[in-house]
Amino acid sequence: MKVVVLNPPSRYAKNVVRDVLYGCWCKGRRIASARYPPLSLLYIATVLKEEGHKVEFLDSQIGDKKLDDIKEKIKKKKPEVIVVSTSTMTYNEDAETLKEIKEEIDVITMAFGSHVTFRPQDSLKREGVDIIVMREPEYIIRDVINSMENGKDFREVRGIGYKENGKVRINPPYPFIDPLDELPIPDRSYIANVEYFNPLVKRLPWTTALTSRGCPGRCNFCTSPSFYGTVFRFRSAENVLLELEYLSEMGYKEIFFRDETFTANRKRVEEICKGILERDLDLTWICNARVGTVNKDILELMKKAGCHYIKFGVESGSQKILDNINKGIKVEMTRKTFKWCKEVGIDTHAHLMVGCIGETWETINETIKFIREIEPTTITCGAFTPYPGTKVFEMVEKERPEIGDGSGCDLSKLHITGYYNEIFCDLSEEEVGEAVKKIYRSFYLRPSYILKTLARIRSLNDIRRVMFAGLDILFFSLRGEDRFC
Repeated sequence: MKVVVLNPPSRYAKNVVRDVLYGCWCKGRRIASARYPPLSLLYIATVLKEEGHKVEFLDSQIGDKKLDDIKEKIKKKKPEVIVVSTSTMTYNEDAETLKEIKEEIDVITMAFGSHVTFRPQDSLKREGVDIIVMREPEYIIRDVINSMENGKDFREVRGIGYKENGKVRINPPYPFIDPLDELPIPDRSYIANVEYFNPLVKRLPWTTALTSRGCPGRCNFCTSPSFYGTVFRFRSAENVLLELEYLSEMGYKEIFFRDETFTANRKRVEEICKGILERDLDLTWICNARVGTVNKDILELMKKAGCHYIKFGVESGSQKILDNINKGIKVEMTRKTFKWCKEVGIDTHAHLMVGCIGETWETINETIKFIREIEPTTITCGAFTPYPGTKVFEMVEKERPEIGDGSGCDLSKLHITGYYNEIFCDLSEEEVGEAVKKIYRSFYLRPSYILKTLARIRSLNDIRRVMFAGLDILFFSLRGEDRFC
């Protein structure tokens, strides 16, 4: 069948990082206008291509394509099916985009991601979406499209929802993919010669890779545990190394591992690092890690194998807040972890949240003080937001059922203001937004930080990264975002 795998544009933000399945997406100047390859869509395009379908891959990030541009391209392609990834903060506009496309061509639309997984009934009320795909999408979408191709009834496929005679039908869940080595290596030819921007990347060209699904944490604000299930699944070290060899042969110089916690299985990390060294792969890399999953020895090996940047979910400098959000880490361990990274020579990124359960201006000031103490290389800060699929959302929904499916916090509001935070903390929605900007200003606008950043410049690429990202961060710190960021 003719299938368009689409990364749609947004009406509210110029850049949206849509690459993770469980829906933790960011956008705008707050993340220095970063753009990532849409890895989840590449997996789907590859699976369908291997099944013999005619797959067109459209990423609106490439060339800053607007909705009209995308609609014209799709009309020329005349697909039978369109597949999109979606999340709570984009679902309303994604459904509207698909509705507008369906008004111009006869096509079946499929949407997958966190929002349709946790709010299937609500999701199918939108006119633009014909079929929803819950949890891991690759094999479900494959089976649905194969059924259509072979004249079978796609409605028998597990893991989907659809409308029949005006009624919503939700099928039983599809089994999780295990082992993950079954999945093909994503076909990067779809994005060959495309330059995505990431201010943390030091070598070009770069791309992303995923080596596990799930997270050992059980934070009450995160959709990952509900989305991926309680079993943390890994690709084998050998399978990961095969992909790294393939990427190196394609000419990539840097990899960002997009696992929620790349370091969760220390033995596997050791095997991957030793494999990189034994195969003499000319790759540098970035990963996400969780405080408590690394020690100085493993950090030294990671550094030797090419790791130069690690992103940690620090969230808060207040132990009370960390306990309230069920983070499962201690402030003292965060302090030690960042000290070890400095000693080893790995740069660090701290992700923070404000407006958490029990948050006050006092705890925010604790966070500001703590971040200055541990001195990460970079930070991002967002508003603590209740999303479907989390314990926090369930708590808010009981007290304020008018939150509905949670999609009211779209990209026009995300991280600029709070969203029902006054139910569980001392800050108003407006104050949550101001606190986000305060943390940015207190970290990035220090003369000492600016001078230190300038002193780290070593190349023309460094100048480009620092200037482009720095201006965006400056704008956000002073003014916040607007819809044209």
